Amino acid sequence: MERRFKSRYGRFALLRAAAVVFVVIVALLGLVLFAIDRNARASNEHQARADLASAARVAAADVSTIRANLRAQAAEVASSESVQRAVLSGDSKEIAAVARAHHAQIQIGLRTLGVRLPGIQMHGSATIADRGQELARVIVGIRLDRSFLDALAYAAPVPPQSALVLVRNGRVLAGGPVGAAVRLSNGRLKILGLTFAAELHPLGVARANVVAVEPVAAVDAAIAPFRRRLFFAAALTLALAAALAVRLARPAARMLADLKHLRRQAETDGLTSVANRRKFDERLDEELEHARRLTTNMSLVLADIDNFKSINDRFGHQTGDAVIKAVAEAFSGSVRDIDLVARFGGEEFAAVLPGTNLMGARRLAERVRKAVEAMTFELPDGGRVAVTASFGVASFPTYGSPGAVIAAADLALYDAKEQGKNCVATASAKDGARVAAGAFAS
Repeated sequence: MERRFKSRYGRFALLRAAAVVFVVIVALLGLVLFAIDRNARASNEHQARADLASAARVAAADVSTIRANLRAQAAEVASSESVQRAVLSGDSKEIAAVARAHHAQIQIGLRTLGVRLPGIQMHGSATIADRGQELARVIVGIRLDRSFLDALAYAAPVPPQSALVLVRNGRVLAGGPVGAAVRLSNGRLKILGLTFAAELHPLGVARANVVAVEPVAAVDAAIAPFRRRLFFAAALTLALAAALAVRLARPAARMLADLKHLRRQAETDGLTSVANRRKFDERLDEELEHARRLTTNMSLVLADIDNFKSINDRFGHQTGDAVIKAVAEAFSGSVRDIDLVARFGGEEFAAVLPGTNLMGARRLAERVRKAVEAMTFELPDGGRVAVTASFGVASFPTYGSPGAVIAAADLALYDAKEQGKNCVATASAKDGARVAAGAFAS
């Protein structure tokens, strides 16, 4: 039964160690993956915005070429013989017919003849003059519509999944739902509830702007292959981590067990397996502070094996050690789980009793005294020897500091010895002056 329990405990320790190693590796891997994925998304978005900005900038730059072409076209119309002859004749019908034939307008004074130029347009013009006097102005134009946008997109490096949109005064002119409201903020453009990555550049014509846009979903999809490879590598790493965790479980469990053993050694008396003086001092400070905070009781019992030196001298150290161990077991078997039994030094023991008043501590000390009194120990020569112990009890808040409680319990223990040993004595409030005098003398 005991062997099976140890085996099960060993397996649990290995599993726990493996789980600790695996969790640590997963946490580190998660942080690395998060950082890589965040950087990849940031880099991808930065690249997408740079490509969109380049496309918008090149498209806007192409407007100057279109404007120059319009001017050249207007100059060609103005220099044609038919147009000049019609202007010189002053015949409005002839001028209008010639202007329509060249898809142009001709302005003579306040009159405008030829084709109408409706909507928002980009214009080019040229003058017809005679001896320095302007006779007429020829105007040709192109509407800021889909055909104009296509001309801009032809030379612009528009990325795949991207497009150009003409925008004026917060409304779409071309490249989207004409007239739809748009809102551009922080590199994002919203049209009819859809969100696009966007970069804007002014055209310098009719307060219009060209905006290069790409759906946010398309921007995110650009790194989907990388993310798939990343998460595949993460899954593979997790599998390796699991194998590594199993591999490291045994040394990790051994290390944890060693740490636990070292901590227990640092707090435990080697002979009796009860707490040592260091642990006692720590626990007494903690419990007294706890009792002060909650305004409750805390008691201390000190015990000393009677005539222990003579037992050691007459029967040997092995018998003395057996007596010490037996008294420790009697103490440990009489207290609660929340109490602490410690070897105070040599043949002395102490018990810290949280939440216990003076009378409760006295009753416990009396139980332990009777248990010790009932013990007998077999000697090497076949005989038997009985032992007894004396007890001193003190409590908080009668004594308000660790030093005062220990001094009071030690003084009560001295009284028990003076009363003939094998008894319990308590320190009351009237013993305060004696305790203070004893502390001052020490």
